[in-house]
Amino acid sequence: MKTRARPIVMLAVIAVLAGCTSPGLNKVGGGQARQPVVLTLADSQADSTELDGFAGEVQRLSAGAMRIDIKIRWRFGQVQYENGLIEDVRAGRADLGVAGSRAWDSVGVNSFRALNAPLLITSYALQDRVLRSPMIGQMLPGLRPLGLAGIGMLPGPLRKPFGIARPLLKPSDYAGLRIGVQQSRVAAATMRALGAMPVWFPATQSITGLDGIEQQISSIQGNQFDKVGKYLTANVNLWPRPLVLFANGKTWASLTPAQRDILRQAAAADLAPETQVVRDNEGADTAILCRRGLHFLTASPADLLALRQAVQPVYDQLQRDPQTRRYIQQIAAMSSGVPAEPAPGCGNTARPGFAAGQLDGVYQFTDTVAELAATDGTSPDLEPQENYGSWTFVLDQGRFAFTQEGDAACTWGYGTFAVKGDLMDWLVTDGGGIAPDGATNKPGEFFIFRWSLYRGELTLFPVNGAVSPSNFRVKPWQRMSTTPSVRVLSRRCPPPAGALPG
Repeated sequence: MKTRARPIVMLAVIAVLAGCTSPGLNKVGGGQARQPVVLTLADSQADSTELDGFAGEVQRLSAGAMRIDIKIRWRFGQVQYENGLIEDVRAGRADLGVAGSRAWDSVGVNSFRALNAPLLITSYALQDRVLRSPMIGQMLPGLRPLGLAGIGMLPGPLRKPFGIARPLLKPSDYAGLRIGVQQSRVAAATMRALGAMPVWFPATQSITGLDGIEQQISSIQGNQFDKVGKYLTANVNLWPRPLVLFANGKTWASLTPAQRDILRQAAAADLAPETQVVRDNEGADTAILCRRGLHFLTASPADLLALRQAVQPVYDQLQRDPQTRRYIQQIAAMSSGVPAEPAPGCGNTARPGFAAGQLDGVYQFTDTVAELAATDGTSPDLEPQENYGSWTFVLDQGRFAFTQEGDAACTWGYGTFAVKGDLMDWLVTDGGGIAPDGATNKPGEFFIFRWSLYRGELTLFPVNGAVSPSNFRVKPWQRMSTTPSVRVLSRRCPPPAGALPG
């Protein structure tokens, strides 16, 4: 199932902001009622989490007079998906788009290259400082020759070396390896400087056949790359993946100055919340990867110095452009006084000593996409099909298994659970099934709920600071039996044998 770090802000009343106009007008009685301006936003990701905050800010700042319709999975799975998305927005197939800063030099825009210079932006605090600086306003006009308008930038996760064949700590570790990178000429040049062969690949593709990749922690966890690779260099941040928000030139020209200001202000207002979302997701996914046995490695000071010396040819190339050279110098100056951030790693990931037993039995409920969306506070068309339908849960001696069935999706999950007072935690062993949106549980996911059992109804509640998936909390679970049985689970998509005792 998909969990959301932050729901879209939905407003119940659609008002008209002074200065906003709309292409459509509806007559009501003797007057005219303006329809909200709806702008489509092309997003290559599998879900809208990274853009939910921006969309919510647009709706809030416009008092509902503007809405962002996020179109996810745009060119999903293609190697050069960001190039294709940029071209689609140029052609007017979407009003707005989002693409990583890394991708723009491959379509002829060089103004963002300093943001991805190797080992330059190495913390979330520095990325935040850079994205709030006047530099971003100087970079965005670089889109104009393509007939595009820059809106703003959002923070992204820090990318790290992930070794498959061996640990990637120092330059010699890269020699002769095939390292996967994602549509970035700067990343490719960096890998060549380290003695490796860069290979462009989409994040959804299997990494079998590669010797390592550059990737963020949440992607390693979500795509289960740790099934193939086992070595994450935790204290090496190669570069961040900030996102460029942009508009089709004709769409931008059709908006009023007030509407353009709302889009810019929404991007700026989402900087701090989105940075926190990225941090929180990285922390949660680090814990999951630790429980799955991934090795978090630390490069020595000598290794770090050697890496910086090895990538100097990349800087020599970048700084031939005077504008890029100035940006690199400005970023280096901004790093002064920014404290180093601790590298992610495996602390105490053991579960507390909870008990189990009083909740054993069989439970069921059925929910609709509209009911789930109301619980999430989001739009029904953004809900994965795996997150609603007919649910059956079996709790048995500290182990759980469930199945979910809908028209297109039929999924299963299983793991262990424990209870202490009114808290219940779940540790996922695995998940799978028929998943058209790819939203199944991943090994090592850890959920915590508050619970209440009254007259045969088990109700789950969220816990502050914990992951408490909303799709399990839409409705109370009806206790069908106090005797656990695997036979009640879906025959269409049953969990593997051995998911439950006996």
